[in-house]
Amino acid sequence: MTRIFFSAGESSGDMHGANVIRALHALDPDAACEGLGGTLMAEAGMTLHCDLAGRAIMGFTEVVRSFGFIRTLFNETIDRLRESQPDCLVLIDYPGFNIRLAKEARALGIPVVYYISPQVWAWKKGRIKTLARCVNKMLVILPFEKDLYDAVGVPCVYVGHPLLDHVEAATTDGTEKNETIIGLLPGSREQEIRRILPVMIEVAEAIRKKYPESRFAVPCVDSAREAQVRAIAGAFPLETTIGQTSALLKRARFCMVASGTATLETALYRVPMAVLYRVTPVTYALARLLVRIEFIAMVNILAGKSVVPEFIQHKAKANLIVPAALRLISDSPERQSMLDGLDSVRKTLGGPGASERAAHEILASARDTDHACGIRTMTDSNG
Repeated sequence: MTRIFFSAGESSGDMHGANVIRALHALDPDAACEGLGGTLMAEAGMTLHCDLAGRAIMGFTEVVRSFGFIRTLFNETIDRLRESQPDCLVLIDYPGFNIRLAKEARALGIPVVYYISPQVWAWKKGRIKTLARCVNKMLVILPFEKDLYDAVGVPCVYVGHPLLDHVEAATTDGTEKNETIIGLLPGSREQEIRRILPVMIEVAEAIRKKYPESRFAVPCVDSAREAQVRAIAGAFPLETTIGQTSALLKRARFCMVASGTATLETALYRVPMAVLYRVTPVTYALARLLVRIEFIAMVNILAGKSVVPEFIQHKAKANLIVPAALRLISDSPERQSMLDGLDSVRKTLGGPGASERAAHEILASARDTDHACGIRTMTDSNG
């Protein structure tokens, strides 16, 4: 029986990990999956040791406050790996925790597959050398990432972006977007919602004055976040759901989106958007020193230019966002230009099937009886 240990620490990693686990079980129904992640991975068939994704720790100050929990969990996880000796450790993004875990697993002789690369092209580029020493195989989801790992000799497979699996059957040409439904996607973490949602509601108030028939909706990751959203919204007529992000994006005319995976998901559904984000002043100051890219929205990074407007930190103010939002809701040249840009970004990502390709590569690593002898060269499964 093949035994695979997973580690994912965010809601997006939980979603992508769940899809990979389902694909693994389709290939090998007897494969045993356990590890750290979230409720979606548990529902997909993984024995969940800790709902790390549900805690969604982010930012410098939040990490400091959670240091005791993280240290204890890390040590417990190392003990589990040492005792169980799984056939493979699969890490999903979440680099601060997972890169350290990779080092320990490699020392224990456990093959390490990293699915969804840390953003080494954006900051802490030295991490790529660390990954070269402790990862047997990288499974990357952005086309330009493979060249980075090939350059330092890390076995790497470009599997495609897993979000395409979600939207393939739901792509719309815009005919369902005639109703003025505005999506508010303030993130999945408590601290993100607390900082970002009030600004989004302020913008929504202005949109409602211009378009009184508008409806405003927030998809929440769980009931706790839904309660938080409702408390912040107060009397504002905000519709909330648990999950249902895809259902909203199929119908939305416009979205306000916190920076993260949701920006690319919104783009793949061809929904014009404004991206906004706020963190603590300390976290922002550190990011300004460390991050070496022009944009933070993945849509703009992939395009290599500004396709969607970004309102970050002190620019995340309603008076700056409202004019852009109103232009993008109307049938304006700006709206059409953005739709064209979103279409171009989607073309760069190829087709669906990332979860299945990742599952094949993970099983290959888990079943490689020669893994203890060193890293073997892999070929690109797409080519």
